[in-house]
Amino acid sequence: MQESIQQPHPSRDEIAALAYQMWEKNGKPAGQDIKFWLQAEESLRSPVKSQPQAAAPLPRAVPPPPPPMPASPKSPGIRAKKASSKPTKKGGLTL
Repeated sequence: MQESIQQPHPSRDEIAALAYQMWEKNGKPAGQDIKFWLQAEESLRSPVKSQPQAAAPLPRAVPPPPPPMPASPKSPGIRAKKASSKPTKKGGLTL
C-alpha cells in the first residue's frame, strides 16, 4: 500500500506574514500583492521547508543615462603670426 504525502496547509495569517516580508524585501512595489501572496503560499506548502526566497527584483523601467562624454580637444587650426613691434634683421636687412 502506498502512502500519500500530504502537503502542509498554512493558515491565511502565515501566508500573509510571509507575503508581506517578501514585499518589503523587494522594495514595496505597487500592484504586486498577488505575486507575493502566491509565492508565499507555494513556499509554505512545499514539502521541503527551506528559507523563503524573495522575489526577483523587477527590471528598471528606464535604464540610467550614460556618463557624459569628455570634451574633445579643439584642433589647433592655422594661426596667423602676430607682428612684433620690433623690426627683425634678416641677412643684415631690417624688415
